[in-house]
Amino acid sequence: MGTIERAEREVQDAIDRVRRCAEAKGTTTVVAVERELWTALLRLGRAVMALFLARHAARPRPATYMHESARFVLDPETRRRSEIGTRFGKVPFARAIGRPIGGRGCTDLPIDRELGLCSGFSLGTVTAVVQLCALMAFGTARRLFSEFHEWAPSTRTTLRMVDAVGGEARGFLDADAVPDDDGEVLVIQVDGRGAPMISSTEHARRRRPKQRTKGTGRRARRLRRREHPRPRRKKGDKSKNAKIAFVGVIYTLRSTRHGWEGPINKRLIATFESHDALFRWLVGHAERRGYGRKRCFFLADGSDHIWRGQQKYFPKAVPCIDWYHVAEKLWEAGGCLHREGSAALREWVRNEQGKLRHGKVAELLDDLAVAHNAIPKTGPGNKGRRQRLLKIIEYLAAHEHRMPYAALRREDLDIGTGAVEGAVRNLVGLRLDGPGMRWGRDRAEMILRLRCIVLNGQWDAFCSHLEARALRLAAKPVPARTHDAERQQSREAA
Repeated sequence: MGTIERAEREVQDAIDRVRRCAEAKGTTTVVAVERELWTALLRLGRAVMALFLARHAARPRPATYMHESARFVLDPETRRRSEIGTRFGKVPFARAIGRPIGGRGCTDLPIDRELGLCSGFSLGTVTAVVQLCALMAFGTARRLFSEFHEWAPSTRTTLRMVDAVGGEARGFLDADAVPDDDGEVLVIQVDGRGAPMISSTEHARRRRPKQRTKGTGRRARRLRRREHPRPRRKKGDKSKNAKIAFVGVIYTLRSTRHGWEGPINKRLIATFESHDALFRWLVGHAERRGYGRKRCFFLADGSDHIWRGQQKYFPKAVPCIDWYHVAEKLWEAGGCLHREGSAALREWVRNEQGKLRHGKVAELLDDLAVAHNAIPKTGPGNKGRRQRLLKIIEYLAAHEHRMPYAALRREDLDIGTGAVEGAVRNLVGLRLDGPGMRWGRDRAEMILRLRCIVLNGQWDAFCSHLEARALRLAAKPVPARTHDAERQQSREAA
């Protein structure tokens, strides 16, 4: 019996098995039938895929062909036999290989290339696994994939899939077309959050070969802790060895007769590289969406790095420091003048916020200066109160030109950075800052970009983008690149 005839027979057997699921007799429950039917449907899917692959491999083809400036001859006698990972499970596949004419070079698999296979896996399988990995931990993603497909790629293969698909994410994000229904006002927000990276010390410890010990696993772990104790964290050391992820949000607002509508076509962009790298990336997106032609507003918290980037890359944008960030400073200033939790403190903050809302920033600074001078220079705690209040005054005075709250409120425009605060939590906090996680720099960057695509609602378009490319998995995962955070004390001293 030939390969195609055998595959057709297996398809018919699988169909009969699916039909028998509806003929269950006795006290069989729906749960049992559903479980058996799902397994039967996966078996049917594997049989159909095997038949499709066998028919495609049997099609007549030219004896010789060109690929990457090299000539190959198709050898129908020698076949590569392997299993293809599909959404239905592993499917056997035998196909002819191409040998280079002249005997030099590697063999070729032209039929795999015609089918769009990704190093022995269907593209749908690869993108499904990677999407789950972008949403949850790798181990959890593999278990969830196995729950629905009754198989899962190995941990090593999963990392290879993430590396291959993640390497295509930046190009896709850069090629994002300008939406046709964009609004008239452009808004850009920037923030950041740290994600725990693996240090060189931790990486070396994990690469040490595990010592075999007699007894239980609990005893082995106790012995390892005794032989290799972790030093106590010193003052100024960072507990998570974090690397900051720099996150930008860009969207527009559209004017309607009922007011501003938005955010419209919100896009998240993030990188671990640097603030400068994020701003260079943001500029390209902003210019395509009308920066320089549309009204543009730039919102962020009080980070000096962010505002230096705004002055360098977005000088035409109206700067606005986050309202809630300034409000926290007012509560901190009020704590230097009134007892914490008192009605007087609440009343003072309410009055000062009212001045801020109505654009009376100079009057607010004058009030703070008067309050600072009214604090005695001597007495218990007065020196610290004066120093804290003076720092707040200097901080607010430095950002006075970034507080156009009255003008923005009159137009019902944003004065807070809620969009980027939520983006930072979703992009970084929920996936990259989990318990016990320690990331290598390169793979963390890939996951960050993949999450941008997922949260932008662009995953289906990204899968279509991958279909037009010859995606290949590397022979082994990208090795982890370590990151050693600087101590806070040494950085302040510098």
